Amino acid sequence: MTGTLDAGAPAANDGRRRLPRFTVEAAAANQAIADTVKEITEARGAHAGQVALAWVAARSGRLGIPVAPVPGTKRVKWLEQNVAALDVELSADDLAALDAVAAKVVGARY
Repeated sequence: MTGTLDAGAPAANDGRRRLPRFTVEAAAANQAIADTVKEITEARGAHAGQVALAWVAARSGRLGIPVAPVPGTKRVKWLEQNVAALDVELSADDLAALDAVAAKVVGARY
């Protein structure tokens, strides 16, 4: 989703090679998701992780229950970036685009 990994060709020692979502076929199909996220990140001046967290947080209103994303991180830099996601405002069009591509994920998570 972040566009930082060539999912079609992970290194031989990369553990993601064993995950269904990172097969060559799944990676090609999921590129549309990465492209949509990239468009939104560029329009909002945000990072992909921030857009993902903002999208999850926005689900609260749509689901009618509180939703709190719980990202994991080991570094203060990423923690600060995650907290800054609270300031990312996604438009209704952004949310609709993200909802549409989320329903098209190819490959199980694990």
